[in-house]
Amino acid sequence: MKRICTTITLFAALMWGALFLAGCNTGPTESEVATQVAEAVAATEAARPIDTPVPTATPTATPTTAPTATPTAASTDTPTPAPTDTPTPAPTATPTDTPTPTPEPVQVTLNKTVNLRGGPGTNYLVVKKGAKGATFDVVGQAEIQGVIWWQIDLGAGETAWVREDLVSLTGEADAVKVVAELPPTPEATPTPKPPPGPRGVLLYSNANIDAQQWELWEYNFNTGQKRFLHAWRTEVDFSPDGRQVAYFAWPGDKGRDQVGIWIMNNDYTNEHRILPGGAYPSFSPGGDRLAVMGDQIYIVNSDGGGLRPLIPGEYPDWSPVDNRIVFRNCFGGDCGIWLTDADAGGRVRLTTGGSDGQPAWSPDGKRIAFISQREGNFEIYVINADGSGRQRLTHRLASDGLPVWSPDGQWIAWRSDEGGTWGVWIMRPDGSGKRRLFDAPVLPVWFFEKMAWRR
Repeated sequence: MKRICTTITLFAALMWGALFLAGCNTGPTESEVATQVAEAVAATEAARPIDTPVPTATPTATPTTAPTATPTAASTDTPTPAPTDTPTPAPTATPTDTPTPTPEPVQVTLNKTVNLRGGPGTNYLVVKKGAKGATFDVVGQAEIQGVIWWQIDLGAGETAWVREDLVSLTGEADAVKVVAELPPTPEATPTPKPPPGPRGVLLYSNANIDAQQWELWEYNFNTGQKRFLHAWRTEVDFSPDGRQVAYFAWPGDKGRDQVGIWIMNNDYTNEHRILPGGAYPSFSPGGDRLAVMGDQIYIVNSDGGGLRPLIPGEYPDWSPVDNRIVFRNCFGGDCGIWLTDADAGGRVRLTTGGSDGQPAWSPDGKRIAFISQREGNFEIYVINADGSGRQRLTHRLASDGLPVWSPDGQWIAWRSDEGGTWGVWIMRPDGSGKRRLFDAPVLPVWFFEKMAWRR
């Protein structure tokens, strides 16, 4: 375009110059002028330099500076990739979930026999005794005054608590949940005062089966202790003041052959024989006389003098308050428990029963305990001193016998083979509160092995 404009401009100038010259002079003709113009154009073309092509510069984008006021990364143009075919993944096996391992149970083993309680503290009641070596699952814990208590599973939906220092723990303690809601603390309630238990000392005969001998033993109700006293001494009775003991000595006693009735102090010293024969001694209320059994019932002074017969019979027991003596006998076929007077004699029948025997006075002289087979095997009964008000106290398949009253009249001790083993038992005078005290074997001749009880 530039070249065309330049050519036209030059041509116009030449034309105007020629016209100007022609107007001033008488010039050439029209053909001459045409020839001159053509020559001028040719000369001009020859004189013009040839244009050299200039390469066109490729425009470049002016970079834009990212604003600095906002601390955001400058955006850059990301070239859009050409679309490519997405490969189809090869099928793979579906992964299975890895099973969560079952945590090891937390358990405790009892280090010794302990109390298992209804809550975390010694103020909770004992619900069960836990034996040494027993193992339980732990289901909870609680900290009480700085002491950890474990809640254990007893089975059947029951739980209990035990102190941490009494057990050995296996498993992770941290895995045991803390029990938020604890059992209510039991309120303190006044403990009713139990009725006084039996007190004093009981003397009884014990059969040494291996040695085939009778032995005299003492049981202390105050301490619960038993101790051996002598061999070959049986059928004991305390004096009313408890200072002396009368007993029957067997021939085997320390090799001597002096059988009979003996007396010793209550510390089991100063033994001396008062009769060369007799059995089943019973002190008078004053302690100066005794009733003894031989071919009949006799009265003798405590020093061995004044021996005299009283009445036919056996198992004599002198009243603690007067001269009455209760005994067993059959008079003309009338068998049972009878009364007589130690001085005046005579007799009064209290019971009718061929098997009634072993009568024993209560300390106040108002009642009498005895044994009878009237309703099967031997059982313990009580009657009033006039024979009325008979009451059966034992109801067993076992043999029961040899009753003796406690000094305060609140208990009766007796012998029984309940459960197949002979032992000493106690009960209330109405038959309640029966319990076994200890084993006490007997020989077949146990009927005469009476017991004695002092304060």
